[in-house]
Amino acid sequence: MNTLASLLSFAGKATWLWLLFIVATLCVSAQQVDSVMWRLLNSDLTITYNLDKQADIRVRVSIDGGHTFSDPLDSLKGDIGSAVAPGTGKTITGHNIPEIQEIEEWLIVFLVEVDDGSVVVWFDTIPIVMMPVKGGSFFMGAAGQGNVRHGKDRAFPVHEVTLDDYYIGRYEVTQQLWKSVMGENPSLYQGNDSLPVDQVSWSQIQIFIARLSQLTGYRFHLPTEAQWEYAARGGQYSFDHLYPGTTDSLFLYAWYCGNSGNHTHPVGQLRPNELGIFDMGGNVAEWCADWAGDYTAEPQKNPRGPRSGENRVLRGGSINSPSWTCSVHDRSWYLPDHSYGCYGFRLVLDEIQRDID
Repeated sequence: MNTLASLLSFAGKATWLWLLFIVATLCVSAQQVDSVMWRLLNSDLTITYNLDKQADIRVRVSIDGGHTFSDPLDSLKGDIGSAVAPGTGKTITGHNIPEIQEIEEWLIVFLVEVDDGSVVVWFDTIPIVMMPVKGGSFFMGAAGQGNVRHGKDRAFPVHEVTLDDYYIGRYEVTQQLWKSVMGENPSLYQGNDSLPVDQVSWSQIQIFIARLSQLTGYRFHLPTEAQWEYAARGGQYSFDHLYPGTTDSLFLYAWYCGNSGNHTHPVGQLRPNELGIFDMGGNVAEWCADWAGDYTAEPQKNPRGPRSGENRVLRGGSINSPSWTCSVHDRSWYLPDHSYGCYGFRLVLDEIQRDID
């Protein structure tokens, strides 16, 4: 996760519960929320925190000691919601919080965080953080022949694409999540559950996604190639960078041959792009849903690629890639039944709707 809550102290009398923890938010700029303290007196909740710059704020609660957290609470008042001003001693209050009724106090943990629009889908105690991407139009492909050194000119011609809203994984799928769903770890690079799963084929991923969707009730799928590129470019917040999040400082945003040490790295260690998405330029190349095929110049809406083909699309660079393969427009491809040590993936949801049997 990009938010780490660490429990530091406990003290109390009768009906008082005090917990102090620090919320560290990894973002492009500095930490935004810290010095969070909350107390519960009978049915009255008071939360205080410091905020270093204006932000949207939300609160979630855990009733299992901090292992999993709820959706944002909507029954609180005070310094919560949109455009909270910076300052110290920001205060949030609530009364008779329904989510904690009849829960033993030692199991309760409140999390104050910047509201970036993300939605967390839980699989057991593993959070799957999905970032919102507001739909819109963009020009897909490379702007000039000089920008393409890989892909046999497959990034041409530039064409306008319009997409609906969707959600995409903040992080590449980790070995922890893969093992929890599939019961084994196929990765070439191991040693940390937060490493991206690698050495998985497109076909194996379809089995994983089917199982995860059945177990969670959410309809996950691989991003289309257009969804991947739009998110890599930063969506509606794009600054038209050459790489995801940057043009001049790739080493701060992506693990590639210039800084990886020829090994994958835990997800989310470098800087995110404009949408708050990590590792789109490197670490592992990412499978997309589409068959590989040539672009056409016609405008398209929600394209899904050719109806058939021999290879499936891969996007983004990897730990052994030169810099140009990390660009937002670079394209690669591979046989769907074959795997490779630097190939992984991230998830997409078209909507946050859970199927209930």
